[in-house]
Amino acid sequence: MSHADQGGGEKAFMKGAYRKNAIRIGFFLLGALLILGPLNSKILGAAWLGFSVWGLWVAFKTRRTIINPEKAQAASTAASVWLASCIAALALAILSALIWPENVETLNAYLRLLLPAAATFALLRRGGLPLQARKIIFHIIAIACIVAFAWTVFCAARGADVRNLLASNAIPWAVAISFYPCLLLPAALAENSTTFTRKVWLFGVTCGIGAVLVSQSRGAFLVIPWCGLVYAWFWHHRRYSSRVGFHRTLLLLFCAVTVFLAGAWWGPSDVLRMRQAIQDITEFKATENYNTSVGARLYLWEMAWKGIQHSPLIGIGGDERLRQIKHAGEDKSEENLIKFSSIHSLGHVHNQYLHSAWDGGLISLGAFVVLLTGMAIAMRRMRRIDTVAAWQLGGVLFMHATSNLTNVNFAHNYYALGLSLAVVIPLLGARNASPSL
Repeated sequence: MSHADQGGGEKAFMKGAYRKNAIRIGFFLLGALLILGPLNSKILGAAWLGFSVWGLWVAFKTRRTIINPEKAQAASTAASVWLASCIAALALAILSALIWPENVETLNAYLRLLLPAAATFALLRRGGLPLQARKIIFHIIAIACIVAFAWTVFCAARGADVRNLLASNAIPWAVAISFYPCLLLPAALAENSTTFTRKVWLFGVTCGIGAVLVSQSRGAFLVIPWCGLVYAWFWHHRRYSSRVGFHRTLLLLFCAVTVFLAGAWWGPSDVLRMRQAIQDITEFKATENYNTSVGARLYLWEMAWKGIQHSPLIGIGGDERLRQIKHAGEDKSEENLIKFSSIHSLGHVHNQYLHSAWDGGLISLGAFVVLLTGMAIAMRRMRRIDTVAAWQLGGVLFMHATSNLTNVNFAHNYYALGLSLAVVIPLLGARNASPSL
């Protein structure tokens, strides 16, 4: 071998080693940002941007490596479905913005979903992430849950209003955190790892649920029955019929959550605001007082539904929606007008479906529904190759679909960032077909 050939080989080896180290460093930096994401929206934004850039860079700088062609094709197809739904949703949102220029702000959420979807699709075309990276991601998510819970408990212990000290509005923040237990629990129940590792993930699930509860965001409480459903399914299929101790630990944790919920309901302070919700509904029916969280929502939902019927195809635009909300109840007497003061301070109708349809008609609503459909189809494709990934994506879909019944989460950047990353994690973890990090 000539000196020139030997020198060229050494350079290629050094270049490959440098690239591999750069990939590892980038991966762990992204992990650190994701861990700190519950504390600050800018940190989560850095994680979102970092993953988009890192994923595209890795995809175009590494050679294609596929171990299991069948899994590779199925996972790549699921990722392509999600990417296509993001593109279609963005196209519909752009069309709505062309009709109503004031609706251009709605493009932010769809753009934030698109970039990680594109990076994930590119990564899966090259081979995806290895098994060891999948487990590291779950560790990262578990630590993020612990950080979120520790912060909420710290704020509550100081006597501060927890909801005002979160990284974003309490509702979208809590829903974004609820995605983490949805990702962790199926892995803890079915991942081929040590009992200690699964217990760490299970502790992360508990902390994630705890953070949601302490935030008092009722729209995210449905993560609890979802986790119960996941456990029931895995128990029914006897994935761990011989691991009695692990089942006992899991049941004890769920019993602890149940006891906490019962104490919150019958306790004197109503820390989860559940009794307050019942009281608001009763007061709304008896006096038509809209100056409560629930009362304002009920009135706005009725108002939006009537508005949609006047312009079902293209909606009325964001400016007109704001005008009608600010002038709600002006046809009433001055005495009754006081009942609308809370409504006048709001900017949306606290229901993503009605809000989208009222602003942009079926076009804008279609953009949101396309995303739900894309997630559902991707989840169905994932069932063929990885049940765990399918349940993870199903949990994210469930929380996304249900939480937006009582809030307009896409109005908050933090939520869009959290959703964009939560959806791609099951897609990336469903196949083990890339060079090790």
